[in-house]
Amino acid sequence: MKRFILLSWLALLFFPLVAQAQIGLRLKSDSQRYLRYEEITVSLLIRNYSGNTLVFNEKTNRIFFTVNELSGRTAPIFDKTANPAAGLILGPGEAKELRIVINTIHDMQREGIYTITAYLNHSRLPRTHVSEPINVEVHEGIVVLERNIGLPAEKSTDVIKSIRLVLMLFHDVEEKIYCLRAEDDENIYATFRLGPAIAGDNPMIDIDSSSLVHVLIQSRPRLYSYLLFGFVGRNMKLRQQRYYAAENGPPYLSRQDGFIRVKNGRPAIEGVDYDLKK
Repeated sequence: MKRFILLSWLALLFFPLVAQAQIGLRLKSDSQRYLRYEEITVSLLIRNYSGNTLVFNEKTNRIFFTVNELSGRTAPIFDKTANPAAGLILGPGEAKELRIVINTIHDMQREGIYTITAYLNHSRLPRTHVSEPINVEVHEGIVVLERNIGLPAEKSTDVIKSIRLVLMLFHDVEEKIYCLRAEDDENIYATFRLGPAIAGDNPMIDIDSSSLVHVLIQSRPRLYSYLLFGFVGRNMKLRQQRYYAAENGPPYLSRQDGFIRVKNGRPAIEGVDYDLKK
């Protein structure tokens, strides 16, 4: 009888450790600090130690998050039905990584520090599994310049819609970064990190007759990044990025002969003028 009681106590003692080991969760963010309204992407690595295949459907067997501000305020949820694990099949011993834009699920528009924790529920597991929390910061940038542009209409009788381009200087953890935001009075449509702010001129921005946005930014002492953005409706997309090396003076955007081109620069050669891996 005493041996049975001892074994029972040992089983109870070690059960939480066994249950905890059935699923491993590791949560991390792409950056520690984000510009306000920028996509906040986190990755969740899930490893299955249960010895069984786990299938996640849309309504049950789900992953969810809590997001709390430093003050203790809980960030409101945009979509309570969101389940990043929907359709996931995890074999025994298998690990998979999910990429989640967390601020499409939770409202993280306020400036401040947020603590994010991931949770996993499955009907075949005896308990909810919880990740270690991570912290991310959200800050607003400093406006450098603004440009209002009209967007092409589908019909000649349609009301011409406009959008505002805002060039901002954002203080990241280790450096200052130029960012570009597309917005109007009601919505934020896109936010892009252009590159680090180094000593030199501000980025040049120009818009052509097709409402394509041309940006030229100095990346290194003699290297410039040329970016071309286009619109699909009000959605702004990066269409092209090229690098130019300085030649006969600092490169600049020119409108000569009706087209916007990079002057005083030659196309840079990867491995000679720059190395993206560094």
